[in-house]
Amino acid sequence: MQDFIILLKEKELKATPQRISVLKELTKKKHPTMDDLYEAIKLENPSMSLATVYKNIATLKEKGVVIEVNIADGKMRYDIYSTPHIHIVCKNCQSIRDIDYNENLFDYQNKLELDEKIKVERLDIVASVESCLLCQKK
Repeated sequence: MQDFIILLKEKELKATPQRISVLKELTKKKHPTMDDLYEAIKLENPSMSLATVYKNIATLKEKGVVIEVNIADGKMRYDIYSTPHIHIVCKNCQSIRDIDYNENLFDYQNKLELDEKIKVERLDIVASVESCLLCQKK
């Protein structure tokens, strides 16, 4: 919980119980939908409304603490953005796996910034695959 407070303060956000609850659930669950997130939060905080969860997710997204992962089923998924990483999304089973960046992607980001004379705040990459290792094991 202390880490959440530090993270929120670094992003100039108040460490409200609602925000901490959202972040806590995001660390427990891998890429939950809004419904999954709300259902889990309700178990611990029955008085928290769905509107409050949406509002807090929107604020956390705006400040770069949380990112959305768009997958083929049309349901947005959510993830804490702690370090740059790639999301590998399986079209078959809808699983999402996090893969760390390698140096080539940082090099690409630097080149992009130089070529385009811009500053990239965050490079989001979602790789969609037909079948993943989990599907292949079945």
